[in-house]
Amino acid sequence: MTTVLWFKRDLRVGDHAALARAAVLGDVVPLYVFEPDYWAQPDVSGRQCAFVKESVAELSDALAALGAPLVVRVGRITDVLDSLPNVVTLISHEETGGDWTYARDRDVAEWCRANGVMWQELAQSGVVRRLNGRDGWAKQRNAFLRRAPCDVPEALSGPTLASDPVPDDLTPTILALSVKSAGEVRGWICSTVFSTPEGKPIGATCPRP
Repeated sequence: MTTVLWFKRDLRVGDHAALARAAVLGDVVPLYVFEPDYWAQPDVSGRQCAFVKESVAELSDALAALGAPLVVRVGRITDVLDSLPNVVTLISHEETGGDWTYARDRDVAEWCRANGVMWQELAQSGVVRRLNGRDGWAKQRNAFLRRAPCDVPEALSGPTLASDPVPDDLTPTILALSVKSAGEVRGWICSTVFSTPEGKPIGATCPRP
């Protein structure tokens, strides 16, 4: 029986409530998924992708030192979860993001229901979900901010699973697009497009003035 610890934007081991929770449940598979559909969204950039890759590498080293190397996969998270053996519990932080991550997490919740997997989402910020109004929000937010930091587990254990190569062939290319009004160029918008070394576009990112 395996607990999957799904890292999202929280690429660290210090003060990590989801990591602390997973560590006491037994064998754990730390997981990070590079989701191509996410990196094709209009609110991400090549700089973000480069930072995430660096953070994933540092996280992998930190987890390996604890005894449970990070499993890195590329694809849709539900497809990746399908490929993992004997998953009974999924643990992650709650994510505060845009429409795409909200819809993705709803798909994950449906996958967990369909497969009998318990998904535990732990708060990562002062955002409080599923409130009927703002009454009581500040009290819950303040309680979260006053909580003691989570300790780093002394050790982790779990099965050894293969990782996919980190997609280093995704490189940002800047495209300049003219903005016209009444037939005249009024300005420019730069848009980052991921492409392979051969120049094949993979997905556009956030337009920036």
